[in-house]
Amino acid sequence: MRYEVALAGRALRVDLSSDGRFAVDGQAVAADAREVVRGRQWSVVLDGRSHEVTLVTYEPLRLDVDGVDVEVSVVDERSQSARRDGIRSASGRVEIRAPMPGLLKSVHVAEGDTVERDAPLVTLEAMKMENELRSPVRGRVTKLGYASGTKVEGGAVLAVLVQTSE
Repeated sequence: MRYEVALAGRALRVDLSSDGRFAVDGQAVAADAREVVRGRQWSVVLDGRSHEVTLVTYEPLRLDVDGVDVEVSVVDERSQSARRDGIRSASGRVEIRAPMPGLLKSVHVAEGDTVERDAPLVTLEAMKMENELRSPVRGRVTKLGYASGTKVEGGAVLAVLVQTSE
């Protein structure tokens, strides 16, 4: 799956293969990550260089990388295509998609639940890291795509929400 990443003012094209290999702007990158604090802090090794990464805020996405505060934007190729083509849901329907292939470790909500913005929805394990996907809006869960313990592909619809007024 391809991602467009804006990091510290730089635009990068990141490709992630189904076997966990990375390429940044067409160049292969050796990468490994270990979660230090669940959903908040990671030890990352990129091309032999170690980095400590801590989540500062979810929206906008800000990370502390080796003591430097960095704002990050990540858009997958499907979302990029939808933005480019002007496709939007007038109904307030929001799809939560797997950012990469992985194992759906846990589902934190049920169909019909009302969730607040930034509420945890599911936890996806990918590349030895657990990624907690959170609601980008206040809304109602109308559909869950998979049960806990299921392997999913990148881009798979994990949950569907209908946005409600704030």
